[in-house]
Amino acid sequence: MKNYKFKINGNQYEVEVLDVDRNTAKIEVNGTLYNVELEMEMPKVKAAPSASPQRPAKEAKTAAAVSSGVAATSVPTGKALEVRAPLPGVIIQVLVRQGDDVKTGQTLCTLETMKMENAIKADKDGKVTAVNVSPAQTVIQDEVLIVLSV
Repeated sequence: MKNYKFKINGNQYEVEVLDVDRNTAKIEVNGTLYNVELEMEMPKVKAAPSASPQRPAKEAKTAAAVSSGVAATSVPTGKALEVRAPLPGVIIQVLVRQGDDVKTGQTLCTLETMKMENAIKADKDGKVTAVNVSPAQTVIQDEVLIVLSV
């Protein structure tokens, strides 16, 4: 999923986040596997600007019903693929528009979470059918950011 390098008290650590399920993460540190319990502080939610796009009620219910991991998780719904926020945060930039063709691994948007920028990437090739976010918008975990047709 994500790889990090940390230097703590002069010691180098290579950390790979393998999986996150709600408040438990499976990570590998220098070749050793650990299950880590996460404690997340929810950021204060700012009122969204009135110009921000609104999601249809059906889509909002779907977003609330599905739980995802650290990397943007895509949940297939027929031929649509929903790219969801892995954690609460603020959208820094949106790099695609409705109608754009995207390739597997292409960065769709950037999400700032806990003072770190996370590239949200496409899991599959497809065409952007909906962009539900804009820069500076606050999003919650599992919120549908972008919908792809695959």
